[in-house]
Amino acid sequence: MTNKRAMKVLIYCQDSLGLGHLRRNVNIAHALSRKAPDTTFLFVADSPLAPFFALPPNSDFIKLPTIVKVDSGVWDAPDLPLNIKHMRKIRSRVLKKIAHHFRPDVFLVDHMAHGAMSELVGALKILRKKSPHTKILLGLRDILGDPEVIVRQWLLEGVFDIIDEYYDTILVYGCQDVYDVVSEYHFPEDLHPKVHYSGYVYANGSRGSSESVDLAGQFQEEKPYTILVMGGGGSDAHFMMDSVLNAIRYLGDKVPFNTYMLTGPFMPYADRQALLEKASQLPVIVRHMTGDSVSYLKSADLVTCMAGYNTICEVLGYSKKAVVIPRPGPSAEQGMRSQILHDRGLLVSIHPREVTPGLVAEAVLSQLYDQNGSKSAPIPDLNGASRVAQYILDNVDLEIE
Repeated sequence: MTNKRAMKVLIYCQDSLGLGHLRRNVNIAHALSRKAPDTTFLFVADSPLAPFFALPPNSDFIKLPTIVKVDSGVWDAPDLPLNIKHMRKIRSRVLKKIAHHFRPDVFLVDHMAHGAMSELVGALKILRKKSPHTKILLGLRDILGDPEVIVRQWLLEGVFDIIDEYYDTILVYGCQDVYDVVSEYHFPEDLHPKVHYSGYVYANGSRGSSESVDLAGQFQEEKPYTILVMGGGGSDAHFMMDSVLNAIRYLGDKVPFNTYMLTGPFMPYADRQALLEKASQLPVIVRHMTGDSVSYLKSADLVTCMAGYNTICEVLGYSKKAVVIPRPGPSAEQGMRSQILHDRGLLVSIHPREVTPGLVAEAVLSQLYDQNGSKSAPIPDLNGASRVAQYILDNVDLEIE
């Protein structure tokens, strides 16, 4: 006779000044917790706001000192006056200690197979030697960046070799018919059997409050529509938000909508103040977001945003009309994602170089007056969180003899 024991899951999220990787992994953890409520989760994150999102039961997190990617393969420490090589040593040693003592049943690594500055390699070696039962999984979002840049960097850093040596499975959080990660990033043939496309990882209403903020009710003057402007963490959202304010000014008295703007927890104070000043004479409310944005999204008639993975998944999940201005860099990820979905008729994307007040205003109005919007095009599979959770349960041996 066999019995099942509780599962231990270790999750590595390298976010720098952002929340995207953490959000995605928290969504997966909630899905797994619903299927296996006794599961224990330990998150390792370096976002200054970790954990930020509500974690599932039996969870905790370890905060690594924050480092920020300033260019391809180039990192900096924004908060501690330490040499970046010293920071790598600190973080690497912490990760090795965690691996040695926690010895999880599942180690889910988000986005960076070798970790920032290859800091994860030592922990991977320990798990393979000291905890051979651990299933090591690499989770990749749909689009990593420009294929030529990513492949060159991965070959330089030996990422494909690390995946081959240490990882049991590559979980692609996307759909092959939307973006073929294996083909576009030239995965070696011997890695192909390890790849599983899960569909997009979306919370599906399970994270945070189920209540919806009545956006229209926040304004004294009633207008036919209310749009939500959201910029994720907000560290680089000022250009997009400022472009929306310029479009509202351009429309003048003809603007048929109120605008609710969430600046995000990482937006610099000076940027927030500039937006507040520009919005002061417009039908716009600017608020500094300190929690999750899903409750605001539900009642919006239209969303204007950037093209981060999680933001787009939320927009698609709630079948919202959207005007997207992707961030211009440092990677091509957002521009690629928004263009692909624009071409599929799921949203309207405007390249940052093409942004003008008139063009943004025209795009917003055309979307508001379009009776079909994104509902007219098939939505990609958004069941990734549940599918990843089930994959883990189906492939981890938890039996006790």
